[in-house]
Amino acid sequence: MVVSFFFFIFAPKCYYCYFKVVEMELFSYKFKMRARSFLHPIRSLKALYFIHYVENTDKWKELVDTNPKKAFEMKWNRFYRRKFPWKNPRTLNEKVTWMAVMTDTSKWTEYTDKYEVRKHIEDLGFKDILTDCYGVWDRAEDIDFEKLPEKFVLKCTHDCGSTVIIRDKSKMNKKEVIDFLQRHLDVRYGYASCEPHYTLIKPRVMAESLIEMDDSEGFSSMTAVDHKIRCIDGKAQYDFVCYDRSLESGSGGSKTVYDLYDIHTWQPMHQYLADPGVVYKNVPRPEKLEEMIRIAEKISQGFPQVRVDLYNVHGKIYFGEMTFTAFSGMNNHFTNEFHRMIGDRIHLPEPKK
Repeated sequence: MVVSFFFFIFAPKCYYCYFKVVEMELFSYKFKMRARSFLHPIRSLKALYFIHYVENTDKWKELVDTNPKKAFEMKWNRFYRRKFPWKNPRTLNEKVTWMAVMTDTSKWTEYTDKYEVRKHIEDLGFKDILTDCYGVWDRAEDIDFEKLPEKFVLKCTHDCGSTVIIRDKSKMNKKEVIDFLQRHLDVRYGYASCEPHYTLIKPRVMAESLIEMDDSEGFSSMTAVDHKIRCIDGKAQYDFVCYDRSLESGSGGSKTVYDLYDIHTWQPMHQYLADPGVVYKNVPRPEKLEEMIRIAEKISQGFPQVRVDLYNVHGKIYFGEMTFTAFSGMNNHFTNEFHRMIGDRIHLPEPKK
């Protein structure tokens, strides 16, 4: 009787304290997931069922098409062992996911298409920040390599991670390039990541001019530095700087460094990054930073939130892409504090009827 009494009184408190300790910022995402799996065995079983019997099946694709809300709930539990807060989303990830399901995302589809978005950028009066486009094809085997310059970039218009950088065409393995791109074209991107607006983009491959690397004194990167500028209601919030990206790491693998800077003061914000063991470089303040801010804010007009990716090579600004669901709405590079801080700035629109 006494044991039962003490268990009834103290067990909930111990559970609450343990949960609070687990959620502290000093623990990695993997550690937190293991702890949540222990604390929530039922959710863990649901996640295992999803992984082995639902994910990447025809049933899953049908669910993404017909009931994206249910699909997002399953994916959210798969990655976080939590129920998605549809009635009260607070964090950046939660609000991005809520908008992906509850609002009209037809413009997301149009502007996520890496070829179609060029028309939008030109209509805004920013033709000068577009790379040269050498062509667009439905099949990789149709690429006219003879008409392409000695160095260029090939990438699919409907996905992420399919970029091929050609610095010397004479050394290119044509068959490997074609096979690589065709494999990406054959995948209807958006189903595996549960991003419905991607699934509606027509798979194509485009060729464009190569943006050269910007190596300056005291700083160098394997590829051009990618300035991922988050805008909320048309106002730039921060610059999620990406550098040292390599072909082996695709669009964002383990070799890519993600850094964070205050877009207005250019002060590093490393205290809000959750990637353990990363050695960050001192990224120089970009030339014409104010112009980058103006461009990003103009492009983002009309959206509650969007990430505008720009490149800056010795003051020459290039447009990269518009991203509405960064990291599929599950960005684990930021701390919980930063997710809440940015999430509080996002004003959710009225849900679609």
